[in-house]
Order: sequence, then structure tokens, then C-alpha cells
Amino acid sequence: MKIDRKKLELFLEKTPDYVSPKEHLEQYITPSNVASKILWEAFIRGDIEDKTILDLGCGTLRLGIGALFLGAHRIIGIDIDYDVLAYMYRWLHNNRLLHKALLVFGDVRNTHFYNIDTIIMNPPFGVKKRNRGIDMIFLSKALSLGNSVYTMHKYSSGAHRLIREIAKAFNSRVVYEETIEFPIKMTYKHHTRKIYRIKVDLYGIKRC
Repeated sequence: MKIDRKKLELFLEKTPDYVSPKEHLEQYITPSNVASKILWEAFIRGDIEDKTILDLGCGTLRLGIGALFLGAHRIIGIDIDYDVLAYMYRWLHNNRLLHKALLVFGDVRNTHFYNIDTIIMNPPFGVKKRNRGIDMIFLSKALSLGNSVYTMHKYSSGAHRLIREIAKAFNSRVVYEETIEFPIKMTYKHHTRKIYRIKVDLYGIKRC
């Protein structure tokens, strides 16, 4: 089957959403059009096919499953939410993908991995006061683990500068950047609209 981005997006639409999302963890499904865009960028740059892919804060593993669709050798997902990992373990088993995946329960900040080719992630944006700056913590961890990192962050001019500074500190540079609209479905009790649309920056960062 010839793979293109549209087929990837349609495939991602069929992957699991959160059953009981936890607001304090800022759990939102990555929209399939956003997930397909960042995955496709990694794919055309040679950072997915036959590679070991790590998804930090994996949630429902949409990015990891998409990487498998694009020919990744193996995916590793780590999350602090045991419930969502247990749910995804069953889903992977039922879809005969468990042999291609490793799920790890733990805090991203306290975890170490080896032989990782590429990290692709949608970290918490740090909107909640208790989570301020957590997306940059995720970014620093990712840059310490792999040569190629594809990530997304809530748009702000300050974030642009900070991400480049962090990349430079890890002897890396931004090779891809795009600002897109990120639709968030009505998920929590305080939500009053069916769809919230925010601006998000996608980044590809590679070791120099």
C-alpha cells in the first residue's frame, strides 16, 4: 500500500480517544490532522521508518501508533497515568501490535532510555498553574535522549526564543517550524464551546 499523509490522517481517526481524561494532567487527544502533519514531517526527513520511536507523555499513543503505520521498527510510550496505559495495553493486544510496543508507567523527568532514534511528542502545554513550564521540561528531556525530536508547544513569542536556547544548549538546532491551528473538543465541565481553537507551533529539532 502506498502511504501518503491523507491515508495516515484517516488511519489516526480510528485510533483511541481518552475514555476518562484527567484535567490536571491536561489530557487532550492530539487531533488527527495535527498528528499526521508532525508525523509526516518526521517521516519525510527519514526519522521514522525502521527507527525506534519514543513518545513522552504518550497518553493514548496516537503519535506512536501513527509511527508504526509509517514503518517504525518499535515504539515506546511513557506516561504518568496508569489507567490510560492499561487501556492502551489492551488496545495494542487486541490489534496485534503489542510486540511492536513498550509501555512504561512513570514520570518523564525521572526516566532514562537508550538507543532511541527519534522522539515525537505532544507534551502538556503548561496551561494549568501547577504545570507551568512542564513542556520545556519535556523538551529538555527529549533532547537529552535522542538525535531527532519532533514536538509541539502552545504558541508564544517567548516560547520561540526559549526553544531555540534549549536546543542550542543540547547542541541541536531547529530544522522545521510551523504554526498551525489546534482544535480541542469540549472535554471538561468548565468548557462551554464544542470546539476551542488555539495556535500551536510544531518543531523538528536535530542534533548538530
